[in-house]
Amino acid sequence: MENNIPSVIILSGGKSLRMQHPKAFLKIDDKTLVEHLVNVYIEFGIVEPIVILNKTLFTGEWMNIITKLYQKAKIGFNQYTVLGRTYSIQMGLDGLEYAEDCFIQNIDNPDISVELLVKMWKKLEPNSYVVASKNGFNGHPILVSKEILADLKELKGNNWILKDVLKNYKRIQVEAEKNNVLLNVNTEEDWLVFLRKEN
Repeated sequence: MENNIPSVIILSGGKSLRMQHPKAFLKIDDKTLVEHLVNVYIEFGIVEPIVILNKTLFTGEWMNIITKLYQKAKIGFNQYTVLGRTYSIQMGLDGLEYAEDCFIQNIDNPDISVELLVKMWKKLEPNSYVVASKNGFNGHPILVSKEILADLKELKGNNWILKDVLKNYKRIQVEAEKNNVLLNVNTEEDWLVFLRKEN
């Protein structure tokens, strides 16, 4: 990728059962949540974010949104949700065309900014990962070095958990001064907390 700018994998392969609505397609003004995240990463400088969506979302109800998303991002379809988050990460890794550093962004943790991403990128070292934190507590997103990505691609099967793998590498914390990187959108109340901050 030009200028060695990191890639990003946006994970939205779950079923959003507690929300009663696909989290990726929650609306912020005239945009969906996944569009909002894609736009932030594009503004940061990433040319083609990778988005992993649940295969069940590819129906008439949502196809207009997905078609629009194709203009900005590379889309992957997770049809094996029982395999969990690890499988979605593997799909994203398979979509990377270069051995570059990469953000891993959950759809559930939307409170990010270009300022935060730049701050994280400046702190990244070889064989390390950077985690956004708040008051000393780790949140999201994370940014993993190309060396870790190469190791992740070598892992076999789906029985590994990212946070356990990362214990083998140096962790660098970056304090998020303006973003609530601990916010996890799982309920309508969580979503309203995020919307109030955005507005």
